[in-house]
Amino acid sequence: MKPKDIEQLQALQEQLPLPAHVREIARVVGLPSALRLVQELGGTTWEFAKGANRNGQIRVAALSDILGEEAAQRLTSHLGGEKIYIPRCAAALRRLRDLEIHRQFEQAVREGVSANTVVAELARAYGLSDRRVWKVLKAPSGAALELKDLFSL
Repeated sequence: MKPKDIEQLQALQEQLPLPAHVREIARVVGLPSALRLVQELGGTTWEFAKGANRNGQIRVAALSDILGEEAAQRLTSHLGGEKIYIPRCAAALRRLRDLEIHRQFEQAVREGVSANTVVAELARAYGLSDRRVWKVLKAPSGAALELKDLFSL
């Protein structure tokens, strides 16, 4: 990860209201992986198995499917044997979505696409009404972060 990406993620992490467990997971596997884990397992208690027996191997494999093998191994070695409630982080995910809507809107308008067209496309892409997208765009976006697609960092 480039230093600029790390700075952007740290700035974003300060804006997102993440619980302590999720911040710890983000410290171990990175914010994009932590958010992917929250999207997949949020609202559940997950036992981070060590992979020593058959059930543990199944749990590690399921974690690998979500995070990738390397991140799953890091998380398993860090939290192996612990049961942790993974919160939904609805406010943080909403904030992330809103920041991404702002970024995509600004980029498309800079490229010459009409605002109404962009809003209609964003509404379809995010499963929102166009009115909701306009409300998101009218709300301040916070720090002007140039976010890349966080899930590809």
